[in-house]
Amino acid sequence: MMNFKIINIAGFFALASIFSACSDENHAGVLTETESGTTIAGIIINENGTPATSARVDLISATHIAARMAPIKTDTTDEDGKYTIDSIPAGDYALQISNTEHTQSAYITLTVEDNKTDLQTLNVPEAKLEENASLELDLGTYDLDKGDTLCITGTLICTGISESDIKAGAITLKEIPPAEFTNIMLIRGSGRDTSTRNVKWDFVPGEKLEVSSTIVTVTVPEEALTAAKKLNGNKTLDSVIVPVSLSTDLKNPVLLNKDGDTLALYKVSGNDDGYLTVIPNFDVGTYKFTVASSDSSLPPMQVAKAYAETEADLSVSENGYNDNINGYSNSFGISFWIQKDGSTIENIDSIFLNSQEKNDVIYRMRTGDDYEELCANFYKRYSTDTTYKNGFFVIKDSSCHKVLDGKRHHIAMFVKLNHLVIAVDGKIVEDSNMQNAFINFPGFTVGKHKLEDLTVFSLGPNSIAQADDEGWERLHAWLNAYYIMQK
Repeated sequence: MMNFKIINIAGFFALASIFSACSDENHAGVLTETESGTTIAGIIINENGTPATSARVDLISATHIAARMAPIKTDTTDEDGKYTIDSIPAGDYALQISNTEHTQSAYITLTVEDNKTDLQTLNVPEAKLEENASLELDLGTYDLDKGDTLCITGTLICTGISESDIKAGAITLKEIPPAEFTNIMLIRGSGRDTSTRNVKWDFVPGEKLEVSSTIVTVTVPEEALTAAKKLNGNKTLDSVIVPVSLSTDLKNPVLLNKDGDTLALYKVSGNDDGYLTVIPNFDVGTYKFTVASSDSSLPPMQVAKAYAETEADLSVSENGYNDNINGYSNSFGISFWIQKDGSTIENIDSIFLNSQEKNDVIYRMRTGDDYEELCANFYKRYSTDTTYKNGFFVIKDSSCHKVLDGKRHHIAMFVKLNHLVIAVDGKIVEDSNMQNAFINFPGFTVGKHKLEDLTVFSLGPNSIAQADDEGWERLHAWLNAYYIMQK
């Protein structure tokens, strides 16, 4: 099965508040129970920092289902924004807070432990009210029907599906506190089953989260893992880049599976429906995703640039990807599809890719001495003086392969420092150390020849090698699987 362990990226979802107790010990996030039960006290403020007067504070369980339960206890803030709730037994709880107009709210999670202490009251750090969020959900996402009820677990939010919702094909939930929620309950009407679903719903103040019923499938064929299985019986590949075709009007779309795992998307330039996603680790099978929007999502870090089709003299600046590359141990990859008959190429149009001459080590991809050859050439800068004003480049390494034969081929070149690996149609044709190493990878310019699905990518260490690998076998397997998934 597919085992997701990301969200590809740091800061993808915002968690709720952090708590600390007013004592000599560190009680952050934990409330300690006395023999008579714990009393908690706190302050609620408005967005401008003033006390939130008459705000309602509901104490609920962490698994609260509003359609079936009432709040455990409720209090109202005084003119100083203060509230107090006493006699709380051990357990996991949440505080859902709303202003009198029901336009702003806050959400806090907390745990009361079964420890004994002489503390009678613990103060929760102040919480700030923010503008409510909302949810628009296509009914087809969870096959919802009239009479069904959807509840966000651990909140006071529930809604029943009405006839007007059926006609609209969607439901809208309002007054949702800005926070992240990871579980919902579907209460089916007309004798249908009740079920829970894991989600990754990140609600941003004042924003509407849209969840679409659009189904996106990703199929991993057996062929894609053949090379990986040769490495070691149970090994899988990390961070494989997969193309996704998706027609959506959602802002900042992401993919969600039934367990609530999330995959970020990178929009391919020049293709309205083209995206790339990164599967953190995968096995053979077909996997289905729904589509949601998330203002806090970041593109997959492994994808730096992607173009559906290049134009002549396209310039790709290193400013757009060097942060990713440097974060991945000086590893850098370029891949594209070409279909070119080398016998028709004139010498003045021999360049396919030409890196900018800002560094002492550069590369070019150009035609070779044999008209069917495409060569990856690597150069070192030399100079006749110490100022390098009269600098010139000398070719130090070259790798040429017959791919300009008029047939369509996929080329992938990957460099880590001075180690070069090239794959043609998923097969490794070059694996060697060069005479010079790249420290920073320069931007490049595309020549006069059209390249399809040009992608600039980088990989983390686990995608390149692991302790029990021999040489660069994991990268070989990755490039093979990458090619198969691009076909």
